[in-house]
Amino acid sequence: MPGKKEEDFAMLPNDPPPRLPPVDADAIAPEARAFLEKWTGGFFQGADKHPVLLTFAHNPKLADVFSAFNIHLLTTSTLPVKQRQIAIMRLAWITKAVYMWSSHLNTSISCGLDDSLFEPIKVGASDPYFTDFERHVIRATEELIANYEISEESWAALMSEWSEAQVLDFLFTVGCYTTIAYVMRSTGVQRLPDLLASAERYGAPE
Repeated sequence: MPGKKEEDFAMLPNDPPPRLPPVDADAIAPEARAFLEKWTGGFFQGADKHPVLLTFAHNPKLADVFSAFNIHLLTTSTLPVKQRQIAIMRLAWITKAVYMWSSHLNTSISCGLDDSLFEPIKVGASDPYFTDFERHVIRATEELIANYEISEESWAALMSEWSEAQVLDFLFTVGCYTTIAYVMRSTGVQRLPDLLASAERYGAPE
């Protein structure tokens, strides 16, 4: 909608209260504080205000090793950015991971992708927006979620364009973000106003 500012879309109500509330950043144990201080100011800006990291901080040892893995997938992965985001966002849509979807609307735009991607992602591989290879990425993502394995057809299609390292990055990306979907949905991480605004503008799974 041309002419509108981002705040004009922040009309969604707040998410329900979380099952596992974020740790209180002003009254947390030293180990959790060390985790937040380690990661803030780098890839995770404002870690001590980030609802996901504050939720993970209930288990700082787990959160620390997981954060390093997650940062690899988003910064040093061998996957092309658009193909990576297609996989993550299709996963978020079909698993109804509302926080993840809303967050990766913003991540995709910050990575330079056009918002014309978002509606086709909701439709899936049948949308004419996608290239043939992007359709294979979507189908392989769906196969992993449904069957825990890529079909022979999808495997051959991915290997026709990707290296072995890229296929492994893809498998670990889908596995990682499926796990994140479990955690976010089960703990009930709440979206902040910027994510609610993005979800209002572009839609979110229900």
